[in-house]
Amino acid sequence: MGSVIVDKKIVAVWLFVLLAAMTCSTKTNNLKMDPAEFFQRGEEAFNKKRYEKAIDNFNMVILNSPGGELADDAQYYLGECYFKKKEYLLAVSEYQQLTERYSYSPLAEKAYYQVALSYFEQSPKYPLEQQSSLRALQAFQDFIDSYPASELRLLAERKIVEIRNKLARKVFESGQLYRKLEQFESSILYLDKMLEEFYDTDWAVFAHLEKAHCYIRLRQFDQYQETLKLVRKYDSSDEINAYLHRLNRVYEKEQRKIAREEKRKQRR
Repeated sequence: MGSVIVDKKIVAVWLFVLLAAMTCSTKTNNLKMDPAEFFQRGEEAFNKKRYEKAIDNFNMVILNSPGGELADDAQYYLGECYFKKKEYLLAVSEYQQLTERYSYSPLAEKAYYQVALSYFEQSPKYPLEQQSSLRALQAFQDFIDSYPASELRLLAERKIVEIRNKLARKVFESGQLYRKLEQFESSILYLDKMLEEFYDTDWAVFAHLEKAHCYIRLRQFDQYQETLKLVRKYDSSDEINAYLHRLNRVYEKEQRKIAREEKRKQRR
């Protein structure tokens, strides 16, 4: 009985040794594999959306041949893998390694753009903290400054417009909220800040309209009329015309209130 137990232990030990040897042999073979084979495996995995496997293979390309002709391609693919996985900070790190370590690469330009796009993808809706939006804005501008003739420039400029509109809306909504709370002077301060920083956004005309509303309620009618002149410089739309119609009603209502107050004063 004892010898059977011993035999089983011996068999178990030999199986462990055999498996360990096979594992080591596989790892050794992998390490000796041509970087082009790793790259091919990485591409195949990437195309099948098996991003973790692709990452392993592209890392092996760089590990085996950091200065080889496929290293920059593998580095770019690493960024793409993390981008596809929506792990944007890791994507930024990989893209930046390409722009820094392989600045000579024809992929450096696109990697530079992808850094900005990765920050953009992290950007939340306008009511939330906009740190990622600010990073994306700066990154897109840096890209344009670095590659002014790039085919990607138009896309970068469109993203900048989109980000600036989002940032403008955040400030605009604060100004509008103060107007609704009837804190008109505070509202004007926010709206002026928005117009100073984001004068070229879609929200600029609405900031002027909100200011016009505040001036009516503050009974600063000269400023109201001057603001209307600024509004008329913008292209008209149904939304703007509807807003102007509401402003006119607010103005007439305020004029009636003033008239009633004057009558009460005369009766005294």
